[in-house]
Amino acid sequence: KQWYQRRVRGMCGGRLLSLPCSRVGHIFRDSAPYSFGGESQLMTLYRNYARAVEVWLDRHKALFYRFVPLARDVNIGDISSRVKLRERLKCHSFDWYLENLLPMLPTEARLLASGQIKNTKINQCIDTLGRRKANDTVSHYRCLPTREQGYTSQVWMYSKKYEIISLENCLDASVADPDSKALKRVALYPCHGLGGNQKWYYTPTQQIVHAESQLCLTVGEPGKSKLFLSKCDGSGHQIFTFTNIYDHDDFEI
Repeated sequence: KQWYQRRVRGMCGGRLLSLPCSRVGHIFRDSAPYSFGGESQLMTLYRNYARAVEVWLDRHKALFYRFVPLARDVNIGDISSRVKLRERLKCHSFDWYLENLLPMLPTEARLLASGQIKNTKINQCIDTLGRRKANDTVSHYRCLPTREQGYTSQVWMYSKKYEIISLENCLDASVADPDSKALKRVALYPCHGLGGNQKWYYTPTQQIVHAESQLCLTVGEPGKSKLFLSKCDGSGHQIFTFTNIYDHDDFEI
């Protein structure tokens, strides 16, 4: 095999080495062989996330807390030594990191809208139901309050590339025949940044239109949690609102 290295400079200088041809094995245990000090494993993870966020993310930490609101309630302890370390190393800002190393990462400056996507007819929100695998079906479910478990599965980002994003996945609809009257399935698929099946327009009439097929995102009745594409007819089953709208002027219709 041919091996090569790709060098990336980090926020604090130095370099990160990427070996794309390498293989790393990891054995996952059924349960952790240690305790978490009397709290749940999830809350311990939230504490670790929040400590890193408070030290490194600067003004962008609000987006993290929007996705993981329970992390706001965690006592993160003393992080002063970590802040001093960042100052001593003269690390770059997180803005620099985003601009130079992760220009594709969604941030609020790169979004048109975010939050829950609510259908006003049945008063339910688009929900991944915790699914994250490629081609997993997307559903709708009662809109959850921010502090309730499962809320994160209802948080979406609508990017200036017209993608509707949940974590690393995008809302995707493969439509072979746009003129077909059959209902089209909507699923998750890793974001590829190429538009196509993952490009959606949010119209002034609050419809979400699949660019490639010109069909509208549609919900079923509350007891039928299917999300699909159908001919745009202006019905309440095709009307959606986002929690946060950032810039109407950038919307492309």
